[in-house]
Amino acid sequence: MTTSIGDEINAATRSYHTTLNQLILQFLPLSLPPHTSNNHLYALGISHFLPIYSAFESSLRTHISSKTSPSGSNDTLEVLRLPRLERAEALKRDIEILLPPLHRVPSPIHHPRLEAFKRHIQLSLASKPHLLFAYTWIFYMALFSGGRYLRSKLRTGLTAPNTSKSQRHRDEMAGLSFWNFPGDADGEDLKIDYKARVASLSSELTEEQREDIVAESVHIMNSLTEIVKEVADTIPGRATALAEFSVENNIIQPQEPVASQRPPWIFILRYIFPMGFMDLLSATTGIAMSRVPRHGAVTAMSMPVEAK
Repeated sequence: MTTSIGDEINAATRSYHTTLNQLILQFLPLSLPPHTSNNHLYALGISHFLPIYSAFESSLRTHISSKTSPSGSNDTLEVLRLPRLERAEALKRDIEILLPPLHRVPSPIHHPRLEAFKRHIQLSLASKPHLLFAYTWIFYMALFSGGRYLRSKLRTGLTAPNTSKSQRHRDEMAGLSFWNFPGDADGEDLKIDYKARVASLSSELTEEQREDIVAESVHIMNSLTEIVKEVADTIPGRATALAEFSVENNIIQPQEPVASQRPPWIFILRYIFPMGFMDLLSATTGIAMSRVPRHGAVTAMSMPVEAK
């Protein structure tokens, strides 16, 4: 029986995974009230993923409708695509709620790494549509498991006033539609369906295509790390906020001050992406922190984020 390409992607990125996930529950509140006066920090971070989702989702639709795509790829990609999983439009709506017009689109001048990654997505998927397996797996599976946990925390800090409306409506008003899916199952049915489709389509991939997909998955992780570093360098006041929170919560900071200057939403991203993201981030930025347990460790802090 052919191994699912999704399992191969997980295996290829697993080595990046570290114990940094144990810090998430300590750093997450920094991006939410009362440690911030507004939701700008969360919104700024999440806005950088709209060009990414838009790029690969647009490519997927284009290949399905194109008559010039490689033989057989149209049918394969049509099976791979689940319209209700697509996130670009929901994320766009959220950003329109959370950010003023001038801040909604990251500037290519100030974010060259993001711009370079967007161009890479467009060029790579144009010539190798099978790489869409890597993008859909990483960016959709990321929204489950750890993404559910993150949504619960964001609801606490960003949710609109509690009214008689449904939780889904309150999320929409608070700019959290990105984390929700249509239907009574809230996306769990979509996750099962998508994983089954990937598993069934894996047998149609050649060995060369599988190698391409795995290599692209690693490239995605590297690119995300560079984008996070790029955005982090533009956020003012990050070191002071992090230092104050560390004192309050008995978090031991590293000797090098540069590591403490990473913005808090970097740690949130550990829960947005499945395997390997924060390990790669730690290796490339030099972040190395440990926590002194206080009143007992919270077991959810070590929750797995790999798609099950």
